[in-house]
Amino acid sequence: MDNENRNLDDAKFRELLQKRVTNRVSTVGKDLMEFRSNFQHSAQGLIDSVSQILNTAEEEFLQDLRQELGHVEEGVRSRLEPELRSQMESEIRQRLEGEFEQRVSSALNSNADAVQKQVGSRLGLLDAALKEITLQNNQVDILTCYLDKAAQFASRAALFVVKAGNLVGWQARGFDGDFNSASIKTLVFPADRENFLRKVADTGAARSTATAGNADVMEVVSRFGPVAPDAVCAIPLVVRDKTVAVLYADPGPIPNATVDDHSLEIVTTVVSLTVELSSARAKLGIKPQEAPVKEAGTPTATPAPPQPVVAAAPAFESHHQQAESPVKPPVAEPAPPAEPAQQVVAAPPVAEAQPAAYVPPPSTGDRSEADQKLHNDARKFARLLVSEIKLYNEQKVQAGRRDKNLYSLLRDDIDKSREMYEKRVSPSVAGQVDYFYDELVRLLADNQVGALGPECPGPVVSSR
Repeated sequence: MDNENRNLDDAKFRELLQKRVTNRVSTVGKDLMEFRSNFQHSAQGLIDSVSQILNTAEEEFLQDLRQELGHVEEGVRSRLEPELRSQMESEIRQRLEGEFEQRVSSALNSNADAVQKQVGSRLGLLDAALKEITLQNNQVDILTCYLDKAAQFASRAALFVVKAGNLVGWQARGFDGDFNSASIKTLVFPADRENFLRKVADTGAARSTATAGNADVMEVVSRFGPVAPDAVCAIPLVVRDKTVAVLYADPGPIPNATVDDHSLEIVTTVVSLTVELSSARAKLGIKPQEAPVKEAGTPTATPAPPQPVVAAAPAFESHHQQAESPVKPPVAEPAPPAEPAQQVVAAPPVAEAQPAAYVPPPSTGDRSEADQKLHNDARKFARLLVSEIKLYNEQKVQAGRRDKNLYSLLRDDIDKSREMYEKRVSPSVAGQVDYFYDELVRLLADNQVGALGPECPGPVVSSR
């Protein structure tokens, strides 16, 4: 009995102990689970906090680093930028200049032949025009040829002559439509009406200008039609220091077209000289068919110049003698004002045998008006005589200038012209100045005294 009770108590004790242990283990397990959960949560929070701190520190560090690098970069740029910019600019400039020179050189090489041909063609055209003009024998033929050649350097050309102070249309080239070349004869610009042509005639100076905004130009071009050219050109024809006509030229109503005004001025100068030579032939009684014509390289005897005519013929054919003569004969007008008696100064002597030194003429201040006129006439007559020699002996003149023997080559012509000069000039003038010698030096020798040669006599001052 006692054993049974003891066994019962042990079993109950074990049960109670096991139950107590189980309960305690269960409680400890719950606590461990809770601790683990709390630990994990706390650890994650701690990790998150540390990570956030690290990220913030990293951003602040990077920001500070960027700021510091910016300061460093700015300092480096401030020191290096001017030098780098200078080097870059220099390199870019060199490359651009090299490219530009290469392209210009290429363009010049490709266009050189075309430009040379164009310039040669223009010079050939001008040379042919000048030669043909100098072959004309009277005023009308000269001016007609003048207009024909002017039309080669401008689309439209017209000649206005001075009559009683008015500018009167004579002939034209290149005009068409309602206003044509025949209509030019109806145009008259009165002397009291200011316009583009009148200014050129009064000043004796060529003028090229744009049409837009110029009322004095529109006064003229509006007479030619409703469409005005972009630009116009006017050149005075001056004979014996007086404007006797005005050449008008324009490119027509064609946009961006041009006028070769430089060639037109050259042509006009030759026309002026040709008209004066034509007048000189008339004064000296030389008929056009008597003018010597020499072929290149063929020596021909120069005909003796005729003796001077006592009553000099007019320099231009009058309206009664020549149909449609565009210019009034200057002989009917008062004598031109006295020219300043400025002696032509020859070139300094060269190291060759030279003529004797020439004593300049006395000052014109001591001369009377009548005496001054005699000097002016003598100078003009000498100029005409030497111009004739030069005109008909072009190749010999060039050779004589080159070889310095002009007098030897042209002895007959020079001696005969001097004889005419001495017979014509007043003794009072011949006793003071040798204008013939001056013109030999100026026109024939191109101001080079040595070109006349050692055989040429010096200036002759006679005491007739």
